[in-house]
Amino acid sequence: MSDTVGLRALQQNASAVVARVVAGEEVVITDRGRPVARIVPLQPRPRGLQELIDEGLLTPATRSISDLPPPIALSGGPTASEILAEMREADRER
Repeated sequence: MSDTVGLRALQQNASAVVARVVAGEEVVITDRGRPVARIVPLQPRPRGLQELIDEGLLTPATRSISDLPPPIALSGGPTASEILAEMREADRER
């Protein structure tokens, strides 16, 4: 529901007007009877992931991670952990 408040009344009662807005009211500000602004309660920002989903930048999962097949076992060659350990050792030697 919207209520109107003149500029002079807003200047004299800003805290009270803001308290009404915080309580959920929408207030239209008038200058000489003509609407010039609207003060509305802030809407909560979407959470990070939800915001990305809403913007089309992220697609939510349709299945659980437990539905994924087990990793494929590769034979021959070092494991990722071994490669990482070698890279870290090389960095320490520098």
